[in-house]
Amino acid sequence: MLKFFKKLLLISFPIILQQLFLNFASLLDTLMVGQLDEISISGVYVATQIVFVANLMIFGSIEGLSVFFSQFFGKKDDKHLKNTFAYKFVYSIIVAIFEIIIISIFGKNLVSLFVKTNQEIQVALNYLNIVVFSIIPFAISVTIASTLREIHHPVSPMVITAIGIVMNFFFNYVFIFGKLGFPSLGASGAAIGTLINRLVEMILLVIVVIVKKYPFSQKFISSFKIEKELSKRILLKSIPLFLNETLWSLTQIILVFFFTKCDSIATSVLPIVQTIFNLLFVVLLGLGNGISIVVGNTIGESKYEGAQKQAYYSLLLTVVSCLILGVFLASCASLITNLYKGVGEEAKNIASKLIRFSSIYLLINGVNTSLFFLLRGGGKTGVVFFFDSFYGWVISIPLSFILSSYTNISFINMYIIIYLSDALKMIVGFILLLSKKWYKNLTSVNNNQEVNNI
Repeated sequence: MLKFFKKLLLISFPIILQQLFLNFASLLDTLMVGQLDEISISGVYVATQIVFVANLMIFGSIEGLSVFFSQFFGKKDDKHLKNTFAYKFVYSIIVAIFEIIIISIFGKNLVSLFVKTNQEIQVALNYLNIVVFSIIPFAISVTIASTLREIHHPVSPMVITAIGIVMNFFFNYVFIFGKLGFPSLGASGAAIGTLINRLVEMILLVIVVIVKKYPFSQKFISSFKIEKELSKRILLKSIPLFLNETLWSLTQIILVFFFTKCDSIATSVLPIVQTIFNLLFVVLLGLGNGISIVVGNTIGESKYEGAQKQAYYSLLLTVVSCLILGVFLASCASLITNLYKGVGEEAKNIASKLIRFSSIYLLINGVNTSLFFLLRGGGKTGVVFFFDSFYGWVISIPLSFILSSYTNISFINMYIIIYLSDALKMIVGFILLLSKKWYKNLTSVNNNQEVNNI
């Protein structure tokens, strides 16, 4: 057990730090814009929700390939590592181009679903029109960074993210508030800072790959070969994960729509609550990524009993982490909300209550996240789809529709009920884990046999 924890933490810790830096940048954006007014906060929040969906679609486009990559790495199959990296690169760019087209054409329609005033709509559009140029650099960065983590080299992405965050903070400060002779651009300044951050990260990651000369990246495009059997397996495993990330992210933005329908103050409260929650949740997300990589490697080595034990150890570590983080979050609720000077007292009070609730929800969400990554690392991508996004569309969305349309429930109570319902998903996940049918070896690419393990 100690050997597993050591290996998991060595991989997860740099990922946690990288995700912490990313979410800290989001916190800085929210805090800086939060010094302006609630119109700016609402407009930027709505725009970032649209970008959030776009980013998760890019993650989803390569998640299935990451499962293959982790297992090929465990098997030490260099040939298929290079081919899989090429697939990841192409898939992510195609999705990024599609997203740019959709946002460019339908951006105003999407924004208008959540905010109604002309000022809020304009703030959101101004932000989107700048950030849309960061989507392709983000896709390239995600492809490279995820691949480096999967070969157990997570430090470079972490360091590069930290550099980008410093630059993001600097340019946010300059452009939002008009420093060093630049005009004060308000919320649009935050978008410029984000764009610069994405470009810097992409350039530095490309330089790292070129300088280090990793085997998977050497002439990966020119030597790319489409293998019929491998391509079929990749598509069968990638499509459910892509659909999962897309539908899950759409679930989150649809929930925001129903929250705003219940009470318009939601667009002022949610940026505070979700940003703080995500800042701590990165610990669980980093552990989940590490779990997926370590367990995926173990399954690639055909050590199935070892993978089952690792799953139990992973959940134990997750629960302990959630309890510690939950206590910290609850104790800091009022202190956090008081940092937002441009937000009214009513929004601050609601945010403070929901932050305290989030300290409890962290345990449910954390366990579900670990179960998700275990299923993903185990290659059961179809099960992941039903476990994650299918649940949201069958339970969360209909429930939020009913509560917002046919009851007089308050925003606070609606928020609590919707997220507490995730406990049902946790029960389903435990059943899948205990069944010992949650993993599958995907590395047998030269024949039609896949190893199903009981």
